[in-house]
Amino acid sequence: MKFVILKNLTRTTQNVTDSIRFKENMILRNITTSNTIITAGSTYLDIDAYACCVAMQELLKLKGVDAIAYSNASCNYSVIKSLVQEGKVLTSLPFDLSEVDAKYVIVDVSDPDYIKDSVPLDKVVQVYDHHVGFEEYWKNRIGDNSQIEFVGAAATLIYREWKKLGLEYKMSKTTALLLNAAILDNTLDLTSPITTDEDIETYQELCKIAGIEDEWRAVYFSEVQAAIEADLKNAIFSDIKRISDNEVLPPNFAQLSIWDAQRILNNLEQIRQWLEACTGSWMINIIDIKHRLSYFVCDDTYHQKKLEEVFSIAFQNGVTKSDRAYLRKEIIKKTKFK
Repeated sequence: MKFVILKNLTRTTQNVTDSIRFKENMILRNITTSNTIITAGSTYLDIDAYACCVAMQELLKLKGVDAIAYSNASCNYSVIKSLVQEGKVLTSLPFDLSEVDAKYVIVDVSDPDYIKDSVPLDKVVQVYDHHVGFEEYWKNRIGDNSQIEFVGAAATLIYREWKKLGLEYKMSKTTALLLNAAILDNTLDLTSPITTDEDIETYQELCKIAGIEDEWRAVYFSEVQAAIEADLKNAIFSDIKRISDNEVLPPNFAQLSIWDAQRILNNLEQIRQWLEACTGSWMINIIDIKHRLSYFVCDDTYHQKKLEEVFSIAFQNGVTKSDRAYLRKEIIKKTKFK
């Protein structure tokens, strides 16, 4: 959209800030012309996607935008019950909402192939994602309304939007907790190499807004562990990513991120039986946050050899231990050579 360029502004910090907020307000006003739907991928919602949907809806509503958070995808184990509020993310669209006139804000995903079946791509007006690879695609379609950066969590990008508008201290405590959980989950308790200074600063500021101490992270991970152990099969199948155009990784790539992986490892035979039902070969990345390492489980000898070459590891009986914790997105990035 076009902006009026104001000339002869004095170069004070306040005027620069006001100018940024003016532009942000103009972008938001462009969205208000019709109903706005905030959504993420169609396969499953993790805590980052869920938190971003809720936080962006709250931000837009503060600006007077008629916005709803929507996804018909199931939540995975990282979306713990104590943080979920009924009706925050709708699983069906209101009967009076016109999808033809609606505009879409996409969070925590930017691969068009992952959203094209659930979102009309020509109706997308904003994208916020920390999975890189499609920056040029969205830049060509929506310009500066595309924010795709390799930071620890998409939640960090969403909080940045709150700060640009100077509205962070109007954020509800429940939304601050959701964003905090998203950062902790996506950065493995702020220990992953992908964690940026901005992720850490955002986490610290959100703690203040939510009124919590740093010890809250133990509460979150304890509840995640309990949820995984209570329904292990569902936890696995609610977080399987389909992989294509990658010679190293099998087509089915599951991941569990858990505080202490030992009790999960004791169930490997059962896990293998479940994953054998998948179409095509598979692997699972079991992240042990407490011990800061990953267990790769893969029974396909071809993919074992490829993984051994890239990560300098050695499989024994289909299992190997890495020298540090790897997130799936890191593994994909490291093995995608094309």
